[in-house]
Amino acid sequence: MRFYGYTLLALSCLVAFSASTPALLAPIRNFASNGTQAAPSNFALELRGVIRQVPVGQLEKLVQTYLLNDVQFQGLIRVVNSMPAYRFIRQFGNQPEVRQLQQWVTQQLVLSGGSPKIFEYLELEIKIFNKYPYWSQIVNGIQGFQQEFVAIYPVQLIRSLLEPSSTQTSPLLSELWRRLVALRPVYERVIASPPGKTITGELQRLGLDVNGLDALIRYQFGWSNATWGAPSYDYSDYLYY
Repeated sequence: MRFYGYTLLALSCLVAFSASTPALLAPIRNFASNGTQAAPSNFALELRGVIRQVPVGQLEKLVQTYLLNDVQFQGLIRVVNSMPAYRFIRQFGNQPEVRQLQQWVTQQLVLSGGSPKIFEYLELEIKIFNKYPYWSQIVNGIQGFQQEFVAIYPVQLIRSLLEPSSTQTSPLLSELWRRLVALRPVYERVIASPPGKTITGELQRLGLDVNGLDALIRYQFGWSNATWGAPSYDYSDYLYY
């Protein structure tokens, strides 16, 4: 079950890359301060290191607990897997800027000896029986799931590994971060579209804290720092054409 990609918005559209996507962009060449070409970083290994920080086992257990025992959460899953939600995700994924990012990531993975299959690590496998009897007593609706998810998912750590800093000096991860930040207008455009309003309205009706999820998404991709206490970006500096 690929709940992770569906739960995080728009996240699925940023990481679910097709291995058949053509590579159209030229690779980045890096030079040291003395003018000589620096040793290239390995994008596949670096990105795998970021992805491996996602606690898939804990998230899988959390999703399984709620999916098997919480009626309210089951309703949320039905909406996430509905045809309108599928069309909404496709709409986001088909935006030119998103497709350009997909092409670039696929190219860099191939050039570094990897493939988009590294994202398969994020897939969750949900079994149909409670592993522990007490699971049925610890669920607390959609809000309870959302609170537990936020406590488990290391949003600040993931961002620190992607965002350029004194410790993150990888030119390819920095370029990935720049391209992610530049997707903010796309996200806002799609969310404001009629399909986007329909889906977010339905999720809110079911009890999901849409504003909280939106804040997490915006923080994760550098579009905002609301509620996370970090200096704000001027995202227009990251736009590319």
